[in-house]
This record gives sequence, C-alpha cells and structure tokens, in this order.
Amino acid sequence: MIKIFIFCIVFCTSPSWLWAASEVQEKSEVVTLRLPPDIAKMQYVKELYVKAYSSIGYEINWYNVGSVRELELVNQAKLAGALARHPVIEQEFPELIRIPFKLFDFKLLKVSDRLRCGYCLDEDINSIIYAKGTRISAKHAQSLRLTMDKLTINNPSKLNQMILKRRVDSVLIMDFQLDNEISENHQIIVETISNEYDYHYISPAYKYLQKPLTDAFAKLEQNGTVAKLQKKYKMTGENKLKEIPEDIKFISGTWVDYTNIDGSGVYWDIVDTLFDDDFNISKKTSIWARAVHAFEQAQADVLVGAFRSENISNAIYSSFHIDYELPLFAFARNEEALLRFKAQDQSLTVCFESGSKLYNYAPFIPKENIIETTLEQCNRLIEKGRVDILIEFDYNLSAFTLALPKIELIEASPLFFVFHNTPKGHFLKHYFDENIVRLARDDTLKKIFPDNEAYTRARIRP
Repeated sequence: MIKIFIFCIVFCTSPSWLWAASEVQEKSEVVTLRLPPDIAKMQYVKELYVKAYSSIGYEINWYNVGSVRELELVNQAKLAGALARHPVIEQEFPELIRIPFKLFDFKLLKVSDRLRCGYCLDEDINSIIYAKGTRISAKHAQSLRLTMDKLTINNPSKLNQMILKRRVDSVLIMDFQLDNEISENHQIIVETISNEYDYHYISPAYKYLQKPLTDAFAKLEQNGTVAKLQKKYKMTGENKLKEIPEDIKFISGTWVDYTNIDGSGVYWDIVDTLFDDDFNISKKTSIWARAVHAFEQAQADVLVGAFRSENISNAIYSSFHIDYELPLFAFARNEEALLRFKAQDQSLTVCFESGSKLYNYAPFIPKENIIETTLEQCNRLIEKGRVDILIEFDYNLSAFTLALPKIELIEASPLFFVFHNTPKGHFLKHYFDENIVRLARDDTLKKIFPDNEAYTRARIRP
C-alpha cells in the first residue's frame, strides 16, 4: 500500500511536459507513409524519402493502402504524409502542408485508338476513362464536352488494357503508368495534355517537420544525391533545344502524287503547309532504302512516311500519322507456294520492288533467292512462274497477280514523320504534333488530299 501511495505521489507531482515530451519523442521516431507502387518513379520517391527522413532522425513505416484513401488518412494524421501529389489536391485538402521541393515532373496523357477515332480530337471521341480519385484527370475530363461518356475505374493498372482491348476511344493516364505495349503499338496515339510536378505533402499534425524536410531535400539536391537517384531510376529530362533551327531538310521515297520529285504531292503539301511559314525547308526524294540511309546518316532532319515497325536507328516518331498505307501481302504463284511460305521454306524465290526494304518481311529467305527489280518485272516473273512469291501492297499490281493466293503480312498501318532523337528532333516532333492537330481540326488536311476516298482512308477524322 505504501509503494502504491508513493507511486501516485510521484505520478501526480511529475511535470506534465516530461510526459508530453516523452510521447512526442516516441511518435517522432517513426513516421508512417503509404507503400509506393513498384514503378520506377515511385521507387525513386521511396529511396529519396528514406534518405531525407533518416537525415533528420526518422524511420519510415511503409503502410500498404490504396492511393484513393491516402489523402483522407493524411488529413486525419493516420499517415504522416502523402507520397507524391499534384497541387490540385489543395482545393479539397487545404490543411495539408506542401514541402516546396519538386519531386519529379510528369505528363498527363490522353491515349487513344486510331482505328476508332482517327486523330481522336476531343470533338471526335465518344468515350473516355480515367482512374477514380486522380483529381488532375478528373479536372481535365470535366473540361470536355457534356455529351461525352466519362467513365472511372478503380484500378489504374487496368487503364492500359482498356485501350489495348479497344473498350473506349481514349483514356487519361499518367506517363509513368503507361505500359511499353502501348508505347510500341502503332495503332495507338499518345498525346501530352499537360506537364505537371508532384510534391510531398504532410499532415497538419506533422507541421513541425516542414522546415527540417525542406532543408533535407535541399541538401540532398546540393550534394548530388537527387541527381544520382534520378539517374539510377532513369528519370532523365526531355531534350531541350538551345536555339530554334532556321533550316529543315525533309527526305522521303518517291511516291507518285504523294512525294513527287518536283516537290509536289500530298505529303509535300502537308510539309509546306506546316513548316514553310516558319522555316527554310528543302525536300528530296529517293528510293526508300536510300532515303532511310540518308536520314540515319543525318543528311536530313525529317523522314516522311515511315512505318513504326521499320528499324530506324536513334529515331522518334510523330504522335499523329499523315496517312494509312493499305495492307502488305505476300502473293503466291499457287496454293502450294503459299503453304511453303507460311512454313518459312527457305528454298522459295521471292520478288519485290528494289529499294523498298520489303525483305524485312521475309527474313527467312536467303539473299540468293531474292530478286529486287521493278514492280512491272515482278508482275511478269510471277505470271510466268519464275518466282514463287511477290511481296507488295495490293495496288499497282496486275489483275493476274491480284487474283493469286495471298497472306497479309501487315495490316493497314499508319505512316509517320520520323525525327532524330536529339534536341532538334524533339523540337520538330513537338512542332509537328501541335500543328498537325490544328490542320485536322479546321479541315485543312481534308483539302490537301486528292479526294474524299483518299482522305477517309487516311483515318484523320472519323
């Protein structure tokens, strides 16, 4: 009884601030944050936070919770802070405290299906989907016309599949969420809506960490840690152009009515309309293989009319296409030859137009069995049974060849402008993408094509 009485006296007479200090100290040793998803940018954030918090004496307890609940939990002080958020959240959560350090830049993208809606201009799409709880996507969706179907999905990882399976015209998605499968799909348009920055936000209950964290991030940037982590997670910035170019050289294959030698034709008219007012331009045509080689040797700035599937070194492609090429076929002299081609019989003989690089679509055929000549000669050879296979698009062919058994090698595919992966190339790509949309929207492109059939085949407007 005496011991209990003494303990009570000590408890009651001890200064209350000692107990409070002990409680704060216990809480301040560990902070709880949401466990980042397993993507490069968020793993960068995770490692950066570990270093920043550790430098001010804190450990991080990573809590596995969905991003949709994160901000409410931070607002209630059940999480110390939000991982990486755009300032748009401040409208709904004004009490949260922003740490004034730009974690990383990111892009809001509109990813669309060319086969459903062409260039997929806002006025041409009927449906768009985005992740529930992504406020920046919701804000953009609200700016779109009222008659558009605007859908949300709980799981952001399913956005990629929604567009790949052609369930909707477009999706709104952040660049760091984009699958490589989409980036490499030539039937999908990836359009940048806006460039943004994310910040670390902390709960009002942890306001005392604002200055220490701000100083910690600044120190990590000054001592090179931030740069090392960005390099580790391959978070390099875009190529920046120091000076706007004056001269631009264009090159293409020689295609009648599209890229004529004299500088006339549909594609050259597009070049003139887009670039002629702001730059000194030159246009050159050649057989396609030479045009590609000249571009790769930096003898031209822009290659006009290429497939995404072509193996062009160190190149970037326009987001928007200029036309759709008809399907590519392998025509066989008889059904037996077609079966042998499907079985990749190396003894087959193949003919295609010289300079077309169509040998890429029959890589199993040895060089000694390949004939590169004029299209007219290929037609004659297969008519007389001198070759087994003719690879060509289904135009400019004889009626005899068109009636032969065939197999599709490439579906109807978009044609692009190609730029070098350099600061100048990135500038020209941005210039092209921005202005080609304007020409599509005001129907200038429609007037450039020779007739409505050619324009419809180009899949620019639905």
